[in-house]
Amino acid sequence: MKKKLLPIFLVSCLSLILLGIKVYPKLSTTLENTFNDKDTSTEVQGKQGNDPTKNNIQHRNKLLSVTFPFETKEREKFAKEHADQFNIVKKMYYSWDYIRNVQGEFEWGDPGGETFYNKFYVDFIKKKNHAKNERLKKGKVIETQNLLFKDNVAILQMPKKGIFTKKSIEEYKGGSAEAFEADYLGAFNRMVTNSEWFTLIYDDYKNWTYKEGEKFGIPVYEIKGEIPKNKSNSLTGPFTMVVSKRTGVLLDLKCYGDGNNIKFFVTARNIEINKGIKNDVFNLDVSGNKEVSNLNSVGDHAVENKSGGVKTD
Repeated sequence: MKKKLLPIFLVSCLSLILLGIKVYPKLSTTLENTFNDKDTSTEVQGKQGNDPTKNNIQHRNKLLSVTFPFETKEREKFAKEHADQFNIVKKMYYSWDYIRNVQGEFEWGDPGGETFYNKFYVDFIKKKNHAKNERLKKGKVIETQNLLFKDNVAILQMPKKGIFTKKSIEEYKGGSAEAFEADYLGAFNRMVTNSEWFTLIYDDYKNWTYKEGEKFGIPVYEIKGEIPKNKSNSLTGPFTMVVSKRTGVLLDLKCYGDGNNIKFFVTARNIEINKGIKNDVFNLDVSGNKEVSNLNSVGDHAVENKSGGVKTD
């Protein structure tokens, strides 16, 4: 399924794709190709009167511009004419500003092909992220990766192969310190915590509507509409989206094809926002694993652990 690139792939979105190229080559391919148990989510509202998007101060994701990056005056004017809808877009774009910490899990992908399962804990104040990413085919896990990011060090592990990489800002080839931090804080959680799928509703306000409601125990925007071909050839058709009203976290996305069949989905579960995360969560045991320079070229530059592992706590 070939996907026409969405009009605006901003730097924050590309960070996840770049990480996917390094970590999961098929992750980036899936994004390009596509672009219940009872769910429970809880959320605590952030501090009032501290909205960086209104005060023109630097955002928590330092890669984002201070003001929303309209490409043209026409798009800015169109957004002002549909201010309520644009505010949802803006909330999703700057969502990290409203999240101190978040934990949960989500699944995403093509129901007829590969899907991914992610479980994550991320603290944007303490700058820590612990996540698991499973790649599945026909419901069977075919690859697993674990991530730990803290103290400006990122460890990526493939437990079934017994290998891991360890990278610091000095070894980072993706750019600046800000890019390093944004990449790994958002790794394996960004699809919901700072979702690139805001692009489906940006600058297309006449093709969707919303209503406010409560879902998963929190106030949400329930969005419903049509994706036109100029947004995405592969996802053209009806869609629904559920977004946290307070934080912009993506809680659900379904894109439908012929016969009302789901052709792409993102489903979050057990999301807890700004409830606090225990510090002992941010550990990863790589004892007995082998350190390599690249998880995708195992054996090329393998380095035996001198002490049987790396202490990460």
